[in-house]
Amino acid sequence: MSDQNSLSLGVLGRWMLLTVTGFIVGGVVGTGVGFVAIPVVSISLAFLPLPGAQGQGAIGYLLYGSAIAAAVVAGVIIGISQWFILQRWFTQRLWWILASAFGWAGIAFTMSILTYTHVAGPVGQPDGTFLETTLWDNREAIASSVTGVLIAALVIGILQSLALKFKPPQAVLWTVMNIFVFFIAAVIIILWVRGAGGIFGVPVFFVAYSPVYAAISGVTLLRVRD
Repeated sequence: MSDQNSLSLGVLGRWMLLTVTGFIVGGVVGTGVGFVAIPVVSISLAFLPLPGAQGQGAIGYLLYGSAIAAAVVAGVIIGISQWFILQRWFTQRLWWILASAFGWAGIAFTMSILTYTHVAGPVGQPDGTFLETTLWDNREAIASSVTGVLIAALVIGILQSLALKFKPPQAVLWTVMNIFVFFIAAVIIILWVRGAGGIFGVPVFFVAYSPVYAAISGVTLLRVRD
């Protein structure tokens, strides 16, 4: 094996290790922040003119608000972890961390919506009975939620590309990678995970999925850094 190949494998290994570590630490710390954010969001709802904020809709605001707060903190931790590798070639540390924080907030928000999207199974009817539904029956809701995830993936790809001042070919490759990797995550949630919403469900899924993200993004990094 050539020295260049050995170096590339070393970079990939360290990127994967630091990324997965960032997900684990970020997931734990972010979940704690999410719990702290719940009463803060609850108090804020009393002063914000949001539709349904004073009724049952308040539950949704609490869940999504805490998820965003948790994701911002987790995104900062993931960004810092990854910077230990990126600093070999780039200098825009603050912009990378900010781009990761805002980007992961968007990913967490849209993924949370997807986990609460009914994809299949029984649905209660007004007469008290249940109607069994399939993926095809819920295709419009699924398509809408997946589209949200892909838009968030597009945004995080663009933000990170701008932060590292990628040239157009590099930016396109990095952005396409993000769209691809989060499309896979969305498919896994729809077909196998289902109902993994909540403060614990989304972080646990991301930690479990982090080796896949780390491997694909690491291979892409080796391409865009040249």
